[in-house]
Amino acid sequence: MTEHRTALLDTLLPGDGADWPAAGAHGLAERMSELAAGIPDGAEALTFVLNALPKGFSDLSPEAREDVLRGIEAEMPQRFEVVVTAAYNAYYTDPVVRDVIERLTGYENRPPQPQGYSLEPFDESLLDAVKARGPIWRSVD
Repeated sequence: MTEHRTALLDTLLPGDGADWPAAGAHGLAERMSELAAGIPDGAEALTFVLNALPKGFSDLSPEAREDVLRGIEAEMPQRFEVVVTAAYNAYYTDPVVRDVIERLTGYENRPPQPQGYSLEPFDESLLDAVKARGPIWRSVD
């Protein structure tokens, strides 16, 4: 299955051979699985998509793999979307990929907080009107 996950990632995020690494070859298959497991029904979606891949998927040309994935996407769009989300999250949160983003865009490779945008302290008075209304539910005896 790992071979199929790697080929799946390399098809979704093939890299460019220069700056951007291919996601599967970069070793993000396990991370994609972890992230899929954190999405409701994500582990199941990944299993369905992987089981829908034909034998020898890894050996197909990139174009043929894309065709296979288009068919799976048409057949099970919601499950496929979950897998794509997990794949992209694995890729764009990877430190090496974030380094590429920094080098190409100047966007610093670090979490946005606490060193990111300065946030003004929260003004709790904004909630005064809501608090004044009291509970909006009925008590159950």
